[in-house]
Parts: sequence; C-alpha cells; structure tokens
Amino acid sequence: MHKRCATGRNARIVLLLSAIMGLSIDGGIYSVILNLYVLRLNFGPEFVGQINSMANLTFALGSLTAGWLGSRYGSRRIMTVGLGIAAVGALALPLADLAPPTWRIAWLNSTLILIYAGLAFYFVNSGPFLIGVTAVSARGAIFAVQSAISGMASFVGGLIGGILPVLFASVMMVSMLKPAPYRAPLLVVGVLIVVAFFIVLRTRDPGPDEAEPETVGAQPGAPRPRSAYSLIVFMSVVRFLQVAGVGAAVTFFNVYMDSGLQVSTPMIGLVSASARLLAVPVALLGPALARRIGYGEASVLGSLGAFLSLLPLALIPTPAAASVGFVGLLAFTSIRFPTFYVFMMERTPPRLRAAMTGAGEMAAGFSFALISLVGGFLIVRYGYDATFLLAAAMTLLGTLIFGVYIWWLRKRPGAAVFIPPPRQDTMIIPPLVGQPTLEEEGD
Repeated sequence: MHKRCATGRNARIVLLLSAIMGLSIDGGIYSVILNLYVLRLNFGPEFVGQINSMANLTFALGSLTAGWLGSRYGSRRIMTVGLGIAAVGALALPLADLAPPTWRIAWLNSTLILIYAGLAFYFVNSGPFLIGVTAVSARGAIFAVQSAISGMASFVGGLIGGILPVLFASVMMVSMLKPAPYRAPLLVVGVLIVVAFFIVLRTRDPGPDEAEPETVGAQPGAPRPRSAYSLIVFMSVVRFLQVAGVGAAVTFFNVYMDSGLQVSTPMIGLVSASARLLAVPVALLGPALARRIGYGEASVLGSLGAFLSLLPLALIPTPAAASVGFVGLLAFTSIRFPTFYVFMMERTPPRLRAAMTGAGEMAAGFSFALISLVGGFLIVRYGYDATFLLAAAMTLLGTLIFGVYIWWLRKRPGAAVFIPPPRQDTMIIPPLVGQPTLEEEGD
C-alpha cells in the first residue's frame, strides 16, 4: 500500500508540473509573448531566428549532459536543479528592455542560455522519472493524461499571453509597439517557474523495492543491450528530422502572423490557445490508436499528419490558412510525440533511458536550432514560405525513415527487443481530465 501511494504521489506531482510548465513556458504564455517582445526591442525576424537557434543549441548540448547526469545522480535530482536554473533565467529575461541598448543582445542571449539549459535538465529527466514510477500497464495512459494536461494548460496560457499585453498597455498607457506591455507577462512566467521549483522538491525517489529490474527478453521488437546504443543513434536521427516542422512553427508562427500577415496580438494568442486546446482530445486518442495499430505505427501517422499541416502554412499566405496549419500541426504532434516516446522508452533498458531521452532531446534541440538559424535567413531573403517548406521536407523524410523501420520490425518478428517485466504494483491514474505531460509531448 505504501508503495502504491508513493508512486501515485510522484506521478501526480509530475502532472501538476506539466500543467505549470504548459501554462508558462512550454507552449503557453511564452509561445505568444517571447518573440513579440524581441520584435518590440527593434530586432527583426533574422535576429529572432538567431537567438532561438542559440537557445535550442543550448538545449541540445544541455540535453546530452542532462542524460549523463541523470544516469549518474538520478533523474529527480537533476530535474530539480534544472528548474532552479530555468527560474533564474526566466526572471531576468524580461528586464532586457530596461538594460542599456548595447547590453540587450548579451542580456537576451545569456538569460535564454540559462532558461534552455535548465529546461534541458528538467525535460530530459522528468520523462524517465515518470516512467520509473509508473506501472508498465499504465504508461501509455499516464503519458496521454500528461499530454492532455499540458495541452489544456497551454491553451489557457495562450489566451493569457494574448490578452495580458493589451491589458498592461491600457493600464500603463503605452503603445502595443513598445516592449513594456510584454514585459509583465514574461515576469509572470518567471514566477510560475519558481513555483514549479518548490513543487518538484516535494517529489521522492522511488525506493529499492520500486526499482524496475534490468531484464531483457527475446520478444518481438526489443533490442539487445549491446544494440541499444545503435538504437539511441537511430532514434535521435529520426527525432532530428521529425521535429523540424514543429521547430519552424513554434519559432516563427507568431512572427509570421504579426509582421508578415499583420494579425493582432490577441488573435495570435487565440489561435495559439485553440491549437493547444484541440491537441488535448486528439492526444487522448493516442493510447487507443496505439492499442489498435501499435505505438510505432501511431507515431508514424501523427508525423505524417504534421507534415500535411505544414503545407497550408507554406503555400497559402492568409491568416486563416496559417491558423489551420498551425492548429493541425500541434494536434498531430500531440499524437506523434507521446506514442513515439513510449515506443522508444519501452525498447530501452532502464539504465539507458536517461541517455536515450538526453540523446533524443539533443537531436530535437539541434533540429530546432538549425531550422531557427537557417529559417531566419531564408525569411529575410525568400520569405516565410521557404522556411516552412524546408521544415515540411525534413519532417516528411523523418516520417519515411521511421515508417520503413516499423515495417522492417514487422517483417522481423524475431528481433530482440527490451520488454520490461510486469510490476506488482498498480499505478492509479489521478482523476484529472488531462493528458500526458510536457516532456513527452512537447517537444
């Protein structure tokens, strides 16, 4: 009984953290406000791409380090350190417009480095931590619950992010073209990350009797230990390609709507929030779909849908088409990421899960960094459509590679795969109408 309660308590805390992170920095307020704040500091799309590239490069390198540290010192300890580092950066970043103009580039870069290094430490280790405190039979459901919670929180955060600048501009009696109305919502994000830091301190490491044994069975689909490292490399390549579309949209959608299509900030917030809201019920379909066709196959379908959603963004330069494409992209991503993550974790021995997650997040960070840097230059020279088309091509390539791999596994039913043994305890899913957490979906 004690073990079951402890496991449920840890999982509930992680789900609560997913809500806070979704509301604030993982698709919520930040997704609407951050790039607009940078634009109001008199920087253009090219600089937006550069600092996002730097931030995502930090996330990539930090993820590899986070995976190693998590394996050595424990996922809980490293995710706690990560939230502490992210909180410092998130509180300092909104003060950039108060700094002398010659300091602003360095201020933005240094604070984003802190934020993204901290997020890498947190996200890389929170997934393995949640996996470790969840019964095997409940993992698909708990990650679906996590994604839904994150999506609902992001929906609320997107609405708040769109409304707050208008309210603050009215109270402060300044123009929406000034950075001040965007500073206050970013400070709210910093405070929320501080709250998350104190909440994560309430988690507890699983006891020895809860540790999942290192057992490898010659079951269809599982890699042998000696082949696990090649699996890590392969999954990282797939992740690098698949997330390019999400990276382009997350980085440039609000910039495109604001400076390219002249859409108002509240409308940008509404579209972003709607996309997060639709992702909630769609993500809840992931486990049901995976039970019918398999986690790998469900991930392929989600990735294919993400590719198709990028086409309106790239080919039809209207607010309606861009909105439909963005909403569809996040909806299909809410299927792709949880199913891909569970597929990947179930095939990885417990001692290598932090390494697998770290390598995957590093690959995603490099992908975001590349598409942000190259995309910024492409936008200036060729327009937004060139950036979205490049991202769509990368997403399609990753989808095809992973699809061929799934087909190959079906043709080789005797391939050795890691199959975790059943656990005696039962994870009781909290009575929340949500979904998986951010670390998995979000990517």
